[in-house]
Amino acid sequence: MTAVHVEVVTLRHQSEFFKVYEHVYSSREEVQTFYGRFLENGWVSGAWKNSELIGVLTWMPREAIKHGLAEIIDFWVKTEERGKGIGGKLIDHAIIQMRMYYQRFGGVALRKVMLFTEATDRFSAARTLYEKKGFRVVATIPRDALDNPYGDDLLYVLEIKL
Repeated sequence: MTAVHVEVVTLRHQSEFFKVYEHVYSSREEVQTFYGRFLENGWVSGAWKNSELIGVLTWMPREAIKHGLAEIIDFWVKTEERGKGIGGKLIDHAIIQMRMYYQRFGGVALRKVMLFTEATDRFSAARTLYEKKGFRVVATIPRDALDNPYGDDLLYVLEIKL
């Protein structure tokens, strides 16, 4: 069995990282524009297996730093790698990175992590993982509120124990 390692995805990984997203966006420039700031700031945790990027968790600070709030923006693991604990490792790694980021600002503590996900069946395994990690649903956003063609969205929040 090949080991999976999780690390911060940096600008040195940008070619591999952008390649993964090119099929999602209309152009490589769009990918670079959206994700460039995450790479520059170290706000991406990546799971690697045999030098292949097999999972990503992208996050960013929200509001003023003093509030200690971060948001998970994007999170995925390749279909064939799911159910192997990789998603949990990505969440754990990202939360460590978030804590370190906030500590840089005079010892500000990370207090909460939020994320949005679809309420549809295709995200049931992801929701189970979030709940296993301590995230709780705090709001349901109806599909028509954000013009989501797939259905309702759920807002999850993880309260960090200080």
